[in-house]
Amino acid sequence: MAQEALTKFFSKEGFLNKRGLGIVIAVAILVVASFVPESPDLSHQGIMAIASLLFAVSLWVCGSFSVGVTGILALVIAVVMGATDYKTVFSGFGVSVVFYVIAIFALPALLLKTQWGVRLVAKLFKLTGESSEKLILAFMIGTCLISTIMSDVPAAVLFMGISYVVLKAAGAQPGKSRLGKCMMIAIPIAAVIGGVVTPAGSSFNMVAMGVLTGATGQTISFLNWIIVGLPIAILCIPLCWFSIVKILKPEQLDSSAYDSLRQAAEDAGKPTGFEVRALVMILALPVLWILGTWIPLLNVTTVAIIGLAIMMFPGLNLLTWDEFSKQVPWTIILMMGSVLSLGNIFSASGADKFVTNLFMSSGVADLNFTVFLLVTVAFIYLLHTIAPVGAAIISLFLPILIGICTTLGVSPAIPTMLLAFIVAGNFLLPVNPTLIVTYGEGYYTFGDMFKAGVIPAIIFCVCMVLWVPFICGVLGL
Repeated sequence: MAQEALTKFFSKEGFLNKRGLGIVIAVAILVVASFVPESPDLSHQGIMAIASLLFAVSLWVCGSFSVGVTGILALVIAVVMGATDYKTVFSGFGVSVVFYVIAIFALPALLLKTQWGVRLVAKLFKLTGESSEKLILAFMIGTCLISTIMSDVPAAVLFMGISYVVLKAAGAQPGKSRLGKCMMIAIPIAAVIGGVVTPAGSSFNMVAMGVLTGATGQTISFLNWIIVGLPIAILCIPLCWFSIVKILKPEQLDSSAYDSLRQAAEDAGKPTGFEVRALVMILALPVLWILGTWIPLLNVTTVAIIGLAIMMFPGLNLLTWDEFSKQVPWTIILMMGSVLSLGNIFSASGADKFVTNLFMSSGVADLNFTVFLLVTVAFIYLLHTIAPVGAAIISLFLPILIGICTTLGVSPAIPTMLLAFIVAGNFLLPVNPTLIVTYGEGYYTFGDMFKAGVIPAIIFCVCMVLWVPFICGVLGL
């Protein structure tokens, strides 16, 4: 009996499987951290903030609990371990981006009530045929183009909604379909890449430019930003697409799925009055988000929430609360609020400054400039993967990097653009808002994201480090 219980405990179905291993690692992190003495450079709160963050990451990566439960648990652990208190531990849930992400799920909810997605996919099939690889490339190009003029998250959500049409016709089951896995990973990666093309592509572009102007008085014009960012997107989209489809190997669409979508598009006929009103709403939100680049009142959260209210306006009745709430991945919203809260704890405890100073004092600044940039970009990319606090990373690293570049006689525009591109999102773990929105659909795991995202991450970072300094020199920035 004892031997049988022991065998079961160590079996694949027992405790010490991947999920159980995550719990063991998480607990070990807390135990080790409790014995680490504080120092003038890192307080007890800072040590425990780092431990709480690593605690959450280990459980997320191993899938030990639901992602929402893990996030909330990590916040409670942060309080228990002394990293923060209950008054501030849930601060991430009060930021506007959480409500913004909730509200924008009205777009796919409304899109699913119309035949616009079917019509668009039928048009795409004329270009891609029955090839699932070509269809994924088409989705990536479309997402990338839209993301150049609006924030990455709504661009990803919009094309995620359209992708439902394909996945439903193909019978793609969450957690089983390689096509669904590939589509849900490729779309947010394309959105992040598209966000580097223009200053309007990501809010972090404007944040980084603001730091640059404040430190040096220098600015980067809209056109110059495009000249720098566009070639990165043109090169990265096909390379990342090739890597993703070769690693995940999406199943091909069979002829029946192709025929059913084509027939559905023909049966849809002329747009109904409801579909016309829905299309006006679907197009109006992106237009207002773009105008928000120049009109502060039209910030993304305000537009998304007012847009949601209009969709439910009496008499218009484009969307009901039940239809909307079923579309929102509430467990992912819990995860997002937890990630933002953990990032706030990480910054407030001084752990971020400790990590920054530790890195900069390692002698990395004495390396060849290109190697220095590559090491710095890789470090910040990995740091942002587990601590997605983009604004904090920019505020910490950018002034230091601008100072180093000024001393070396190098344009400060180089680190400005590099950091803006990095903190827009990453391709290793789905813990930033752009990737979280597709992760909530259940098509892929943390492990899937890491496996498919490693090569795109390397491509993205290397392309940035090699291209940005060169073109900034050519442009005289």
